[in-house]
Amino acid sequence: MKRKRFLICLAAVLLLAGCGASSSADAGANHAPASSAPSGDWSGGMSMGGDHWNMGMGEMDTAPGEPMPEPNLPGSEGQTGSVYQNTRAKLIRRAELSIQTEQFDQSAEALSRLVADCGGYFEMANLYGGSRRDAYANRSGEYVVRVPAEKYDQFLSSAGELGYVTNKNESSEDVGEQYYDTEARLKTQRTKQERLLALLEKAETMEDIIVLENALSDVEYQIEMYSSDLNRYDSLISFATFRVYLNEVGRVTQEVGETASLGQRMVAGFQASFRNLGQGFQDFLVWISYHLFFTIMLAAAVVAAVLVGKRELKKYHRRKENSD
Repeated sequence: MKRKRFLICLAAVLLLAGCGASSSADAGANHAPASSAPSGDWSGGMSMGGDHWNMGMGEMDTAPGEPMPEPNLPGSEGQTGSVYQNTRAKLIRRAELSIQTEQFDQSAEALSRLVADCGGYFEMANLYGGSRRDAYANRSGEYVVRVPAEKYDQFLSSAGELGYVTNKNESSEDVGEQYYDTEARLKTQRTKQERLLALLEKAETMEDIIVLENALSDVEYQIEMYSSDLNRYDSLISFATFRVYLNEVGRVTQEVGETASLGQRMVAGFQASFRNLGQGFQDFLVWISYHLFFTIMLAAAVVAAVLVGKRELKKYHRRKENSD
């Protein structure tokens, strides 16, 4: 009989915790704490073998097996809408910037100062080009920057001073529903943990202790999982994420849009043609410098071919004169 009452007590704890978890998923952040026990045989607390265990759970108006009543949400009396309408939004803000600069070192230093002024940090920083093998190649940098959410607008507006912004993408995600739901589930699991610990203190047989410890192990795993999710959400919400692409160019490209006049577009086209011609000639000279030996051999072969051709042409004219 004593063993049967203990199992009934344990089943009631797990049932209450399960009902609390289901109601928290429906109620979101503001769920009522599951601090009540079923009425009837459980009036005022739990008992086993004549010993009265006062768990401080109070009384319930519902009998075992009946669904748990919906919790009273603060400020939700008489409302039938979403329970999240009165809660503060949980926004995760992100932005992506592509920036061209003619002075890469100065722009990279300015980016570091901007991050420090905003109280942020670099989550990732990659630099491409500028090594011994490609010392004179255009450099580029890829950075993932985290700044406090309240400094989002300051960083975004100041990033235009790093160079010419060629692309900008912004996005925000409201995770308030997931956040408050996870928070409510965490509270339910902690309440369940407290009840199981109280039962463990009163357990008398080794079998009961093992059952309770296994249940506590499952609850602790759920608590760690929900706590990790909340910490991840807090990190993403409190710090905005910027992905910055910094590209070194010889000349910042400012294309003329379709809304420009015909004259402006033609002038821009002529300028681009002359720039491309000059750049192509420079690239040709650079190619010759990298292939100097091949260029000399090619030039020598061309000169030899011309000399041999002239000699053969003279011989041909002589034979023709003699035959005439």
